Amino acid sequence: MQRHFKYGRNLKRERRFSAKLGLTVAIVLLSCSAVCFFYLPSISSHFPSSSNLPASQEQVGLSGSNTTCDGKSDHIGPSCNEELQEIVEVTDQGDTISSLMSDNISDDAVAQKVAVRLAAIIRQHRAKPFDSNTALDPGCRYTINLDREGRFLKAAIELDAANVFHIMQDASALRSWKEEVVLDFKLETLVFQMRGTLDDSVSRAGEGTELASKIRHLFKWDIDFQSEAFRGDTCKVLFERRYADDRPSGYGRILCAVYEGKKTTKTAILFGDKYYNEKLEELKKDFLRTPLKKIRVTSHFGNRFHPVLRVWRKHMGVDYGAAEGTPVWSVASGVVTFAGRQNGYGNYVCVRHDNGFESRYGHLQRFEKDIRMGRRVKQGDQIGRVGMTGIATGPHLDFQLLEKGKHVNPLYVKMVQSLKTVPEPLAPRFASVLNDRLLSLNVNRVVLVNSTSRSRKSVVE
Repeated sequence: MQRHFKYGRNLKRERRFSAKLGLTVAIVLLSCSAVCFFYLPSISSHFPSSSNLPASQEQVGLSGSNTTCDGKSDHIGPSCNEELQEIVEVTDQGDTISSLMSDNISDDAVAQKVAVRLAAIIRQHRAKPFDSNTALDPGCRYTINLDREGRFLKAAIELDAANVFHIMQDASALRSWKEEVVLDFKLETLVFQMRGTLDDSVSRAGEGTELASKIRHLFKWDIDFQSEAFRGDTCKVLFERRYADDRPSGYGRILCAVYEGKKTTKTAILFGDKYYNEKLEELKKDFLRTPLKKIRVTSHFGNRFHPVLRVWRKHMGVDYGAAEGTPVWSVASGVVTFAGRQNGYGNYVCVRHDNGFESRYGHLQRFEKDIRMGRRVKQGDQIGRVGMTGIATGPHLDFQLLEKGKHVNPLYVKMVQSLKTVPEPLAPRFASVLNDRLLSLNVNRVVLVNSTSRSRKSVVE
């Protein structure tokens, strides 16, 4: 009995001890909970969640008021919003601030506002008159950023290395400014082979479409990259890579380029502010090779089976397939002799040029507002936009060329009236510059110039 009593007493003692221990644990847990409840809000503020992220890290709205994607940034680069649309291109002949914005911003009223405001800030820093319809120099880099709905966020245009202008939507207003950056340029070379389009080939070589656009613009009087470029052709380029505040920021000038192809071989050398070939002839010609920035030949000159009329008939021009609304420009300076509706050609423009040629543009979506009979246009002036008016199965441009009233094939006709050359006193200097740059590209060709007899010859080493 005594032994049983002791066992029962010990059991009670153990139960009391367990109860005290459980109570102590409960008190400790409650204390910890209270401490966490008290301090958790201040701790959590150091770890942003989706509900308290700043706008720059979670989403970018039209206000653009954030710390990393605001207008104070000196550069427009990839946005912190993955759904942002970024358009990076270079200007072509005839482009204006107004046309750039209209081509890329769906809301016409917003496009016009942006163009006028951007032109105003540019005008403040230029000695010459400037407005939204002033023609820009070809090759100017521009960037336009839109949200996923296509609404305007910000834009930038580089008129030259020292003049970069920005505009952005800030809350309910537009804000524009001139960028102040420390610029530096380094010479680099690029050698690539054609594999598909020019853009694709340059991209495979690790460079951007901006450089491809510069190469296309450089050779636009001599090379039709749609019909004259073949797989395996080689292009060598000596160019400036631009650095802004020690960061790569696009491309500067192309100093020298050599295209060696199965069908054509061309050289371009920058001398002063113009490009010449190794024969000292200026690359700029009286006629552009094509009336579109990027072309895709869908129907050639000559006999064909008409896709709509279902009969064999001679095609008097070349059809270029392009997206509806693509700008169409005049291939040379001249006078508009017709602008209106023309049977199966739909909206039709004819331009008579100064050297006996005439160019015609059919199936246009619309004309530019100042295009009318008697109006004089310059090479590269925009005359309309690609459409499918008249008899057409899809959006395209029917481009025709006539020489002394007779239709000729636009892809092959030579339309050079007169070539400008390097001034006689500068010829030796030009030869020296050309040789140095060709050697930089490992092109084994030396140009010798006799300035007195004006004779030129190339010597292969």
